Amino acid sequence: MTTTWQRFTWDLAKVPSVEDVVALPYQLRPATGEEQDTVQKVTLSAFSMDSGWGNLQSPFVEMIRKQVATAFEKEAKNQCLVLLHGSRIIGSSVLGLEEGTDSHLLTGPCILHEYRSRGLGSQLLHASLLALRATGLKKAFGITREKATTARFIYPKFGGVSEAWAPDFEPAPKIAA
Repeated sequence: MTTTWQRFTWDLAKVPSVEDVVALPYQLRPATGEEQDTVQKVTLSAFSMDSGWGNLQSPFVEMIRKQVATAFEKEAKNQCLVLLHGSRIIGSSVLGLEEGTDSHLLTGPCILHEYRSRGLGSQLLHASLLALRATGLKKAFGITREKATTARFIYPKFGGVSEAWAPDFEPAPKIAA
Protein backbone atom coordinates (compact mmCIF):
# COMPACT_ATOMS: atom_id res chain seq x y z
CA MET A 1 0.00 0.00 0.00
CA THR A 2 1.38 3.38 -1.01
CA THR A 3 1.07 6.32 1.33
CA THR A 4 -0.55 9.33 -0.28
CA TRP A 5 0.86 12.62 0.89
CA GLN A 6 -0.57 16.10 0.55
CA ARG A 7 1.07 19.50 0.79
CA PHE A 8 -1.14 22.36 1.91
CA THR A 9 -0.40 25.97 1.00
CA TRP A 10 -1.65 29.07 2.79
CA ASP A 11 -1.49 32.64 1.54
CA LEU A 12 -0.53 34.21 4.85
CA ALA A 13 -1.92 37.62 3.88
CA LYS A 14 -5.37 36.02 3.80
CA VAL A 15 -5.16 34.36 7.22
CA PRO A 16 -7.47 36.31 9.52
CA SER A 17 -5.85 38.18 12.39
CA VAL A 18 -7.34 37.66 15.81
CA GLU A 19 -5.98 39.14 19.04
CA ASP A 20 -6.83 36.19 21.29
CA VAL A 21 -6.14 33.13 19.18
CA VAL A 22 -6.45 30.65 22.04
CA ALA A 23 -9.31 30.94 24.53
CA LEU A 24 -9.00 30.48 28.28
CA PRO A 25 -8.34 28.19 30.15
CA TYR A 26 -5.61 27.47 27.60
CA GLN A 27 -2.40 29.42 27.07
CA LEU A 28 -0.21 29.62 23.98
CA ARG A 29 3.43 30.70 24.09
CA PRO A 30 6.86 29.93 22.65
CA ALA A 31 8.49 26.86 24.21
CA THR A 32 11.40 27.26 26.61
CA GLY A 33 14.63 25.29 26.38
CA GLU A 34 13.69 23.15 29.39
CA GLU A 35 10.55 21.88 27.63
CA GLN A 36 12.22 19.98 24.79
CA ASP A 37 11.64 16.50 26.28
CA THR A 38 7.98 17.27 27.00
CA VAL A 39 7.47 18.65 23.48
CA GLN A 40 9.06 15.47 22.05
CA LYS A 41 6.65 13.30 24.09
CA VAL A 42 3.57 15.36 23.18
CA THR A 43 4.50 15.38 19.49
CA LEU A 44 5.19 11.65 19.20
CA SER A 45 2.10 10.82 21.26
CA ALA A 46 -0.09 12.92 18.98
CA PHE A 47 1.24 11.15 15.88
CA SER A 48 0.92 7.67 17.41
CA MET A 49 -2.70 8.24 18.49
CA ASP A 50 -3.91 9.41 15.07
CA SER A 51 -5.05 6.48 12.92
CA GLY A 52 -3.82 8.32 9.82
CA TRP A 53 -0.28 7.97 11.17
CA GLY A 54 -0.71 4.50 12.71
CA ASN A 55 2.05 2.79 10.75
CA LEU A 56 4.85 5.24 11.46
CA GLN A 57 8.17 4.01 10.19
CA SER A 58 11.35 4.60 12.20
CA PRO A 59 12.97 6.93 9.59
CA PHE A 60 9.91 9.20 9.77
CA VAL A 61 9.84 9.10 13.59
CA GLU A 62 13.54 9.98 13.63
CA MET A 63 12.91 12.89 11.26
CA ILE A 64 10.19 14.23 13.60
CA ARG A 65 12.54 13.90 16.61
CA LYS A 66 15.22 15.88 14.76
CA GLN A 67 12.76 18.59 13.73
CA VAL A 68 11.66 19.07 17.33
CA ALA A 69 15.28 19.08 18.52
CA THR A 70 16.27 21.75 15.97
CA ALA A 71 13.67 24.14 17.39
CA PHE A 72 15.59 24.13 20.67
CA GLU A 73 19.08 24.78 19.27
CA LYS A 74 20.71 28.12 20.12
CA GLU A 75 20.97 29.32 16.53
CA ALA A 76 17.66 27.75 15.54
CA LYS A 77 15.97 28.69 12.31
CA ASN A 78 12.91 26.97 13.74
CA GLN A 79 10.45 27.92 16.45
CA CYS A 80 8.23 25.89 18.74
CA LEU A 81 4.87 26.98 20.12
CA VAL A 82 3.31 25.15 23.06
CA LEU A 83 -0.30 25.01 24.17
CA LEU A 84 -0.87 24.67 27.90
CA HIS A 85 -3.80 23.70 30.10
CA GLY A 86 -2.73 25.09 33.45
CA SER A 87 0.96 24.24 33.64
CA ARG A 88 0.66 21.07 31.50
CA ILE A 89 1.82 21.14 27.89
CA ILE A 90 -1.01 19.58 25.88
CA GLY A 91 -0.02 20.66 22.39
CA SER A 92 2.91 21.81 20.30
CA SER A 93 3.75 23.05 16.84
CA VAL A 94 7.28 23.23 15.44
CA LEU A 95 7.68 25.84 12.72
CA GLY A 96 10.37 26.12 10.06
CA LEU A 97 11.08 29.78 9.42
CA GLU A 98 13.10 29.59 6.21
CA GLU A 99 11.55 30.89 2.99
CA GLY A 100 12.49 28.07 0.58
CA THR A 101 11.48 25.04 2.61
CA ASP A 102 9.01 22.33 1.55
CA SER A 103 7.14 22.60 4.85
CA HIS A 104 6.91 25.35 7.44
CA LEU A 105 4.67 23.29 9.71
CA LEU A 106 7.40 20.80 10.59
CA THR A 107 5.25 18.81 13.00
CA GLY A 108 1.91 20.44 12.35
CA PRO A 109 -0.36 21.14 15.31
CA CYS A 110 0.05 18.23 17.75
CA ILE A 111 -2.56 17.84 20.49
CA LEU A 112 -2.62 15.13 23.17
CA HIS A 113 -5.37 12.60 22.53
CA GLU A 114 -7.46 13.47 25.60
CA TYR A 115 -7.67 17.12 24.47
CA ARG A 116 -8.79 16.48 20.90
CA SER A 117 -12.15 17.44 19.38
CA ARG A 118 -12.18 20.80 21.18
CA GLY A 119 -10.95 22.96 18.31
CA LEU A 120 -7.47 23.21 19.82
CA GLY A 121 -5.71 21.83 16.74
CA SER A 122 -7.38 24.51 14.61
CA GLN A 123 -6.43 27.20 17.12
CA LEU A 124 -2.83 25.97 17.19
CA LEU A 125 -2.73 25.96 13.38
CA HIS A 126 -4.07 29.52 13.32
CA ALA A 127 -1.46 30.67 15.84
CA SER A 128 1.26 28.89 13.83
CA LEU A 129 0.23 30.60 10.61
CA LEU A 130 0.16 34.00 12.34
CA ALA A 131 3.63 33.34 13.80
CA LEU A 132 4.94 32.47 10.33
CA ARG A 133 3.40 35.63 8.90
CA ALA A 134 5.05 37.68 11.67
CA THR A 135 8.46 36.49 10.41
CA GLY A 136 7.74 38.04 7.00
CA LEU A 137 6.78 34.90 5.10
CA LYS A 138 4.14 35.37 2.39
CA LYS A 139 3.18 31.70 1.96
CA ALA A 140 3.32 28.74 4.32
CA PHE A 141 3.39 25.04 3.51
CA GLY A 142 2.49 21.94 5.53
CA ILE A 143 2.90 18.29 4.55
CA THR A 144 0.61 15.55 5.87
CA ARG A 145 -0.81 12.16 4.99
CA GLU A 146 -4.05 12.11 3.04
CA LYS A 147 -6.07 10.26 5.70
CA ALA A 148 -4.59 12.04 8.74
CA THR A 149 -6.79 14.23 10.93
CA THR A 150 -4.78 17.27 9.85
CA ALA A 151 -5.55 16.67 6.16
CA ARG A 152 -9.23 15.98 6.70
CA PHE A 153 -10.23 18.49 9.37
CA ILE A 154 -7.52 21.03 10.22
CA TYR A 155 -5.32 22.03 7.28
CA PRO A 156 -8.23 23.00 4.97
CA LYS A 157 -9.03 25.83 7.40
CA PHE A 158 -7.76 29.39 6.99
CA GLY A 159 -7.59 28.99 3.21
CA GLY A 160 -5.37 25.91 3.10
CA VAL A 161 -5.24 24.45 -0.43
CA SER A 162 -3.93 20.92 -0.98
CA GLU A 163 -2.02 19.21 -3.75
CA ALA A 164 -0.56 15.71 -4.07
CA TRP A 165 3.01 15.57 -2.79
CA ALA A 166 5.92 13.13 -3.04
CA PRO A 167 8.20 13.75 -0.05
CA ASP A 168 11.90 13.01 -0.27
CA PHE A 169 11.99 11.41 3.20
CA GLU A 170 9.99 8.35 2.13
CA PRO A 171 11.91 5.76 0.16
CA ALA A 172 10.62 4.84 -3.28
CA PRO A 173 8.65 1.59 -3.40
CA LYS A 174 10.77 -1.47 -4.24
CA ILE A 175 9.97 -3.15 -7.51
CA ALA A 176 10.14 -6.94 -7.57
CA ALA A 177 12.69 -8.32 -10.01
